[in-house]
Amino acid sequence: MAAPVFHEIQRFNRWWHYLLIAVPALLVAGSAVGAYLGAFAMTNSKPVAVSGFAILMAILMVIWVLRLKLETIIDEQGIRAHFHGIPFCRRTISWSEIASIDVLTYSPFFDYGGWGVRYGSGQKGWCYNVAGNTGIKITYKNGKQFLIGTQLEAEAKTVIHHFHTSS
Repeated sequence: MAAPVFHEIQRFNRWWHYLLIAVPALLVAGSAVGAYLGAFAMTNSKPVAVSGFAILMAILMVIWVLRLKLETIIDEQGIRAHFHGIPFCRRTISWSEIASIDVLTYSPFFDYGGWGVRYGSGQKGWCYNVAGNTGIKITYKNGKQFLIGTQLEAEAKTVIHHFHTSS
């Protein structure tokens, strides 16, 4: 029988994620268009170039956020978490490094200040999350902690139990 594997990909795709992306992008684009139209009427090329650059940056920022994804893999080797689109946000944790692991409910806002790649105050350590309030909390043998958000609580518990109790 093959060992179980947990594989989850999460994206920022809730309606409120789109709202958080759209409002600033529209404000930047609207301001840039206004500056462009004002500068065009005065035939000054510098504000026109800056306005075009601001619009381009707003578009690129929206595309970047929409392409972000958190990938979590749990298998016989350990746990891998990778926040695609953010440099240096990749963790590989072998089962031998883990003192304890649990799937639990937490407060993204109060424990880590929100969603994304976050650092919690006190002993909470780093957190990679996208949405929701369920996470895989890992405590390393050196006492440091790391939390990975998940939307698949039951599946994560099953695979973790399989590997952590047998190690």
